[in-house]
Amino acid sequence: MNMKNFIIGTAGHIDHGKTELVKALTGTDTDRLKEEKERGISIELGFAELKLPNGVSAGVVDVPGHEHFVKNMLAGATGFDLVLLVVAADDGVMPQTVEHLAIVDLLGVSDGVVAITKADLVEEDMLELVKEDVAEALRGTALEGAEMVVTSSRTGRGLDDLLRALTRAAERVRARDSEGPFRLPVDRVFTLRGIGTVVTGTLWEGSVSDGDEAVVQPSGRRLRVRNVQVHGEEVERAYAGQRVAMNLPGISKEEVTRGDVIVSPGHLRPTMMADAQLHLLQGAPQLLKNRARIRFHHGTSEIMARVVLLGGREELPPGESHPVQLRLEKPVVLRYGDRFIIRSYSPVTTIGGGRILDSHPRKHRHHQVEVLREIEVRERGDPAPLVLLALEERGLPMSMAGLVERLELKASAVEGAVKELLAEGKLVELEGEGGPFYLEATRLGGLMDTMAGLVEELHSANPLKAGVEKEVLRQRLGERLAKGRKYQLAAEDFLSLLRAAERAGRLETEGGKVRVAGKGRALGERERALLRDLESLIREGGFSPPLFKELGEKLGVDRNRLRDLLNILLEEGRIEQVNPEYFLAAGKLAEAEEKVVAFLTGRERLAVADLRDMLGASRKYAIPLLEYLDRKKVTRREGDHRVLFRPARG
Repeated sequence: MNMKNFIIGTAGHIDHGKTELVKALTGTDTDRLKEEKERGISIELGFAELKLPNGVSAGVVDVPGHEHFVKNMLAGATGFDLVLLVVAADDGVMPQTVEHLAIVDLLGVSDGVVAITKADLVEEDMLELVKEDVAEALRGTALEGAEMVVTSSRTGRGLDDLLRALTRAAERVRARDSEGPFRLPVDRVFTLRGIGTVVTGTLWEGSVSDGDEAVVQPSGRRLRVRNVQVHGEEVERAYAGQRVAMNLPGISKEEVTRGDVIVSPGHLRPTMMADAQLHLLQGAPQLLKNRARIRFHHGTSEIMARVVLLGGREELPPGESHPVQLRLEKPVVLRYGDRFIIRSYSPVTTIGGGRILDSHPRKHRHHQVEVLREIEVRERGDPAPLVLLALEERGLPMSMAGLVERLELKASAVEGAVKELLAEGKLVELEGEGGPFYLEATRLGGLMDTMAGLVEELHSANPLKAGVEKEVLRQRLGERLAKGRKYQLAAEDFLSLLRAAERAGRLETEGGKVRVAGKGRALGERERALLRDLESLIREGGFSPPLFKELGEKLGVDRNRLRDLLNILLEEGRIEQVNPEYFLAAGKLAEAEEKVVAFLTGRERLAVADLRDMLGASRKYAIPLLEYLDRKKVTRREGDHRVLFRPARG
């Protein structure tokens, strides 16, 4: 998609003519509610399409200017790409002008145009004074030096000039990323007869089309998107930066609300905590105390939260910035780099905002100073140090997909950083399930030491075993790395470490058992004597040796030790197993099979009594032998007899 899509948002004080100006530019009256018509003010967000002189179509979000509806204004402002700041010539800069200007500044909206409206109501000298007033208000903000256009929606003055100014500003706007998964914060939900639930919003990233799978967050409800529209027209695919409406079949209007986010499956997870860099406005009425309760605005959501000032700080004065951890009272979907606004709990007023630096952080203690280093790395945003930080935090290998998910950066940026760190020798690449895993080079040796030490420790406690079962080692290694806490080490992490240790010659695996390289079973004279006696009892018994329980009684060993001894003989090929209780000397099963096949070659059926007489073994041995031959598909049971499963091979 080569065409740039973007959103123009209005901002300004109540009754300064925002909605009237949008109507004059687009032909659309964005006040759609009965109450808005009766009171003559905007209460809810309004939407329109604007055709610019260069042929580009932009979405317009008209926000309410009344101080009581600032939270509605915030729900729209987080989707702005550029702002149309409206100031009435007969009023000049007013309180909501300043508050809206602060909001768009905190949200990182870096470009826009100023419209001086209602020019038909004042003399030309007054217009010059208003321009000076606006220029002063813009000083120090992202809109400092923005074009100002004098307009009148009633007479049409300046409207063409305003469109040209908006076109120039739009050309400077950076295109949103339409590659990859999509994210759409919901700002409206309604029901249409015969269609069902419809949601609208500004598509922040990615693209979406009819039939795409989607997830409503934070509820996690999965569904499929239907009937995607942009400005009322059905489209094959909608792209980032467009105003989008989509039908969500199978879900009721009550199950989706403003503040929810529609995302691609697997893209972004809800969180109740975030690390951020917070700026407190110079005009904030008072300093912000540690653990203050505030209103957190992100996307189209408003959530109560507490602000923990990090690094031991107890208060933040107006005009200053500081790292914080936001403890949210409800889950919300955030991403690294997202902008947010905070408003005081009471009285409700905008006091600051900032940028999300970690959407899924560990819980930090207020006095932890070392966390400030991590925050600094995240604030700089250089992908290579961020990769190292993610690996340092986890302490285990991570796949490329895992790094992309954790860092919430573009895959290409993470791939480039990994390539750079590998070339510098700061990372090592490990073989993993489904692709390579990555680990800090300085950490690999320590992890292999831990794993080898644990294997030796576990093996020493069970010297009769050929090694440590992989699953046992995975569970115990997870506990060791978590310093005794219950922790489930993921299979893919474990296998990547095990393979690295094998390639380094530290460990070896055979038959699903892991041991320190070169160290097999450690058998003492007592164990070797028991093995000789055990093999003799089984061999001398022919087809009727002592069964498992009897073997233990004759040798004077417990069940676990006997099982270990039998496993050794099985692994060395000195005995064979009929079932868990019945063992024969090597070669006896082949002998029994040969006798049965020969018998059935000349006869149609074999009874248990026939095998008993043939082998000189009692019924308690004959039956398990026949069941073994059935499992092996040498014979097949028919009633009380056996027949050949297949013809004997000559």
